[in-house]
Formats: sequence, structure tokens, C-alpha cells
Amino acid sequence: MINLAVIYGGESCERDISIITAVQIMGMIDRSKYAIYPVLLEADGSMKMIDSADRISSYIGSTQGKGKQVHFEGKSLIRDKAIRRKVADIDCALLCTHGGKGESGSLQGLLEMHNIPYTSPNVEVSALCMNKALSKGVFSAFGAEVLPCILLNKDGGDNYFTSAYKLGYPLIVKPARQGSSIGISVAKDEQALKEAVEVAFEFDSEIIIEKALTDYKEINCACVYSSGEILASSLERPVSWNEFLTFDDKYMADGKINAGEREFPAKLPPETAAAVRDQAVSIYKCLNMRGVVRMDFLIDNTDGKAYINEVNTIPGSLANYLFKDKGIDGGRLIDIVVSEAIAEYEGRVAPKFGSGVLARYSDGGANGCKSGCKRI
Repeated sequence: MINLAVIYGGESCERDISIITAVQIMGMIDRSKYAIYPVLLEADGSMKMIDSADRISSYIGSTQGKGKQVHFEGKSLIRDKAIRRKVADIDCALLCTHGGKGESGSLQGLLEMHNIPYTSPNVEVSALCMNKALSKGVFSAFGAEVLPCILLNKDGGDNYFTSAYKLGYPLIVKPARQGSSIGISVAKDEQALKEAVEVAFEFDSEIIIEKALTDYKEINCACVYSSGEILASSLERPVSWNEFLTFDDKYMADGKINAGEREFPAKLPPETAAAVRDQAVSIYKCLNMRGVVRMDFLIDNTDGKAYINEVNTIPGSLANYLFKDKGIDGGRLIDIVVSEAIAEYEGRVAPKFGSGVLARYSDGGANGCKSGCKRI
């Protein structure tokens, strides 16, 4: 039996979506293989275990005052109370955190410190992919196609209009480190650009202004590492009547994630579909990713070129629906990411270098460092 901590919630704008993902995933987990320990992250960084964690109704309204406080000590999940007790030794953390510190590498770093395997890309890759501006530069260096953009900081003033003009309208303005289309606007002139920048800065201190395609389709492809190879999903085309896929398009249709219209598998020319899948696999491989990663592309209908738009290192519903026609259901996908996370952790090379420096020093003041150590 594998002790599995399902971690979700957090302080991001996508907290509610994270809860939905976790509830969905908990419903797919084979209880004969896994003992589940749901761990809800609160905005202040505390952790708790909620009663009836597999029900959406448990999270409607504030969760403050609900559940039992817990934390990690090494691999042990510890319950906080007058008499502390160990809940379980955790074998793996299944991450359902979207956005914020749960997807940016912060949570991954915490789990690294506690030597707990986890089902997402590592700290560095998570941080990179969270920042749309930085990731564009890396993807381009790997040979992927990216749309031109400029990066703005909140204290940069209004000196962006000339650079934006050179990109050419229409432009799309995005918070650099948000997901789910939060804070995104399309600008077709200078006044609209100014307003879009103000909106984006409400959600992040760094934003990007990017050349917007006018005749395009959005295509999604997920990848997962399994048994020594990278499996690419079939391609999905989300359909929106808006200029881009909005938060409401993604999550507010009949109360279901991904309930909006979609074309699956996406109807694309074979060469275009192959180009998307090749780019997705190449990015996943070059960054040595693990877990389920969904990559969102934009296809320019005028020339058929595929541009990488963004990479979601912990996608909604873990993108399980994209693998179903490959014979991989949600339960099987969970088996894959958990087993690979544990195998990756067990296969790490431990540092073996011993400097022997401490043996050359002793406590004392003369000729030593400020703290009182001196060389002997």
C-alpha cells in the first residue's frame, strides 16, 4: 500500500480549480493500492486535513476553522495539537495545485527538503514554466516557435508604447505568472493597451505584451513520462466565441471543468498535428520533465505555423481526459505519475564529496573567523 498525500489549494487565483482537480483525482484513485491523505494548503502556508475531503461541498465558504492542522517532518505527516502524533509516513505527494506557490517551484522545494517524491516537474522547471516571459526565451533556444513579446515591470513607467507599436496591433497583454486566462486582455489601439496593462498589473508585478494572432486556433497537447519514454496525448482544440479562451470558457460552463465546446481529437492536417506533438515532446525532453504536463499551442491559420503559448506543469484535472483514447484512464495515469515520481527519487545520485574542511578548524578567537573559529 502506497501512502499518497494529495496536496491542493494554496493562495493562487486558481485555488477553487485546484480543489475541483483534487476531488476529481481522489475519485479516480484505486483505494486498494493507495492510502490517501488529502492535504489542503491555506493561503497563509499552513496545511490541514479536511473531513469529507472528496466532496466539493466541504469547501464552499471559508475553510478557516475547519479540519486538523498538519505539517511535514521529514517524510512524516504530523498532526498539530496539544499531543502531536504521526499520521503517516508519506511515500509520494500527488500535486493538484494550480498556480501560485503550489506550481511555481515553492511547494516542490519544500517537498525536496523533506525527501518526499512528488508528481510534477522539479523546482527549476516549475519556476521557469510559471513565468511566461522567461520560458519563451528558453523554448526559443530549444528551437520551438514563440510569438514576439516584451516584458514590463510594475515600476517601469509608461515607456512601453514605442516597443509595443513595433510589435504591431493587435496585442495581447498577460500577467507573467498567472494561469487560467486570469488578467488577460486584447488591445487593438494605444488606449486599449494602456487599460489592458493596468488590468494585468492587478494580478502580477510582471506582465508581457505579445503579438496577437487574429486568425488562429488553440491546440492542447499533454505529455507524461512512462517506462523510459515520453507519451504524447491526442490533440484537443478548445472552442471559444471570445478572442481568446477565457476563465469562464474553461470553468464556468455548467459547473464542469473543460465543459466548454471542444474538438477531440482536433481536426488538423497531419503535418501540423505532427509538428505540435514533436514540439511538445521536445520541450518535455529538453527540460527533463516528469508528471503530466499540458502544453498549449496557437496555430496560425494563415501559414499553419504552430507557436508554443504556455506550459502548464500541473494542468487542470491533470489533463487525464486527453489520454483516454490512448487506453489510459485516470486511474492508470495516476499509477504512472506516482510510480515514476518514486522511481526518479530512488534513482537520484547522492552527493559523495567530503571536503574535510571542518577538521582543519577549531573553536577559538585568534586568527579565526568572526564567530570565533580559528585554523589549526
